[in-house]
Amino acid sequence: MKHDPTTIFGYTDRLSARPGETLTFHVSSEEPTQYDASLVRLSHGYTGSASPGFIEHDVAGASFAGSYTGEHYVCQPGSFVEIDDPNSVLADPTDVAISVYVYATLPLPERAASIGAYHVTQTSMGQDNKRQTICGTWDEDTATGYALVLDDGVPTVLWGHDGQPRTLSTASVLQANHWYRIDVRFGMGAGEVQLTQTPIENCMNQFSDQAMPIDVEEATASLGECTPVRSAHSFRIAALARRDGARWLAVSPFNGKIGALTVTRGSDPLDGNGGGLLARWHFGRSSSDDGLLLWDVVDLSDNQLHGRCFNAPIRAVTGPLYAGFSEDFRLAPDEFDAIHFHDDDIADAEWPVAFTFAVPDDLPSGVYAARLMAHDKAHYVPFIVGPGSRKKEVALLLPTATYLAYANDRTPFEADGAEVIVSHTPILNNNDIDLQNHPEFGRSCYEIHNDGSGVVFSSARKPIITLQPKHRAWYGANGVWGLPADLCIVNWLDTLDYEFDVITDEDLNAGGYELLADYKVVLTGAHPEYVTRQELDALDLFTARGGRLMYLGGNGFFATASFVPGQPHVMELRRSAGGTRPHQSNYGERRHATSGEMAGLWRHKGKAPQRLTGVGFAAQGFDRSTHYERLEDSRDPLAAFVFEGIGDDELIGDFGIMGGGAAGAEIDCYDPALGSPPGTLVLATSGPLTDAFLVVIEEIYENLPGQGGTEHPYVRSDIVLGALDGGGGFFSVGSIAWTAALSHNGYDNNVARITGNVLKRFVSKEPLDQIVD
Repeated sequence: MKHDPTTIFGYTDRLSARPGETLTFHVSSEEPTQYDASLVRLSHGYTGSASPGFIEHDVAGASFAGSYTGEHYVCQPGSFVEIDDPNSVLADPTDVAISVYVYATLPLPERAASIGAYHVTQTSMGQDNKRQTICGTWDEDTATGYALVLDDGVPTVLWGHDGQPRTLSTASVLQANHWYRIDVRFGMGAGEVQLTQTPIENCMNQFSDQAMPIDVEEATASLGECTPVRSAHSFRIAALARRDGARWLAVSPFNGKIGALTVTRGSDPLDGNGGGLLARWHFGRSSSDDGLLLWDVVDLSDNQLHGRCFNAPIRAVTGPLYAGFSEDFRLAPDEFDAIHFHDDDIADAEWPVAFTFAVPDDLPSGVYAARLMAHDKAHYVPFIVGPGSRKKEVALLLPTATYLAYANDRTPFEADGAEVIVSHTPILNNNDIDLQNHPEFGRSCYEIHNDGSGVVFSSARKPIITLQPKHRAWYGANGVWGLPADLCIVNWLDTLDYEFDVITDEDLNAGGYELLADYKVVLTGAHPEYVTRQELDALDLFTARGGRLMYLGGNGFFATASFVPGQPHVMELRRSAGGTRPHQSNYGERRHATSGEMAGLWRHKGKAPQRLTGVGFAAQGFDRSTHYERLEDSRDPLAAFVFEGIGDDELIGDFGIMGGGAAGAEIDCYDPALGSPPGTLVLATSGPLTDAFLVVIEEIYENLPGQGGTEHPYVRSDIVLGALDGGGGFFSVGSIAWTAALSHNGYDNNVARITGNVLKRFVSKEPLDQIVD
């Protein structure tokens, strides 16, 4: 395909704001050029002929509207810790000893792991893997400072003499996925530099010591008549520094875990309690009372040389002292004295602010974007404006945690089994090519890092190509996914002339039930897969107190997400050892550092989606979608309002822009064994599905034949209606493809009619367990 490359990209500091709040926008142009910025309200994203097409509404009077001179900025991936050392305690290595534990996951580039359910190909993020930093202040340009690094996987000490770098290395490459203690000592005056690497027995090493015995190695070199010259760089852990204009970037980043780092002067490097203790960073200790491990790094020494994490390395990981019994880092912090760094981590591109937008008090809630025009091409930076002082009766809950989980998904390029997943050749478009051209924008939580470990953090503070409103997912030529799928709901509501507020996962996680209390109806997006405990509790209380929930999607309320306290633009998503998943966290590392929540499926923690919506994830398949057929419960007088204007034998949703039907992609079914409430009416079930649809893994305890759509009764999508005590209730369609069928025939179709019938009744005050004429 011919690709017209995008030359301008942008992002905002967070995905939502309320009237009176200010958003910042960050823009990079790949060549110095003029671009125009304006405000638009987004109503529909899909551009195919079988739809309303792309619909945006210009909003006049935006404070940022105008022309700007473009500047080019880069993203520099690589996580690290920067140490606050205002008195330069660590600047001079004379008579200094460093002791650190190291677990290298990618000591050599050619050892890139080939693991993960989807992604097995590593894409370079532009880093030089030949050197990986453990810690230090080294400045390559001036040959000043000092550092402990891996050079081609070999532990090496760097220091400078007469403007030239000097090095001391051990003899062999570190064994990948094995703990070592590395000790460095700089002598006084004409003394020596000593370097020792000692393998450590640990239950999480890839091989036992009996299977792969590794010897201790030592090396020494003379300092001569020199004292290492101080550099201007601060002390960093897992990366060195390089100035880029006004910014300090991370260079030579590390892949793997670093733990129990101690720096002493004039004392035994293993005696962390000696009088010469300069710093002892404990990566398992928290700076907050709740014990959560966020971005602050604690120094236990009197110097209080605390640090700060950048680009979201993974904390709450097993360290060199891990005994193999506890999975809660808060209960055994000494066993979690480590941080896992990656050379492709990115949580904040740190581009300068291009312009700001103070959301006016009178701007209606909705989905908006800053439209950036350059070279006759538009790049959109979407954001949500939340409710103002007067709430509407209806709220649309957009699944922004799921948007972040899929952010910059490169599956069609990097998964050897992509064709198997979707049962056809993946369909690519210009957005996919943009992603391939810009790996520095970071990976989705469906991918693995260069070292083979799963991606667990995602952030809004970087360009997210999959959030483009016209984006088509690779699952098919008509793949509406994420924000474009949810814009189908927005345009349907606009067509009905229904007033509604838009809220996000971040909003609900922070606001809880109080955010929902004044609404009569909450509609979900097409794929609210990842949610927090606070969200589930809020929605459960909402329906218990009379609220009505319309679940217009599939594979919803499925797995655990956490937002970083005080930084809701960053989401954590770890994978447990069970259920449908693209990868999984190691034993001992399945608890979220940012919330303390155990990772994994909500059904495994007593909160199956069936309890809330009556249905839960059953199967997935991407070759084609199908229709629904009415069941006996649809004739129940309590369900009559749902089918007003619908024939008794009418097929429901045998059309749609996602696979040609309303039931497809990822589908849910009714299951009282998992909590579908008593009295739930199963109104309709899906028509024939192919064997590309397979029962989800969490339902299978052994590998057996007969799991496909033509064979297994669990492979189906059910439409259900439930009335709850207190006047609340739910209506669930159990299919991601449902929203993509709303606009068929100009919204004159039975999918739109049923959805409208339910919304009309749910807004009314009449109890759902009573027949209303």
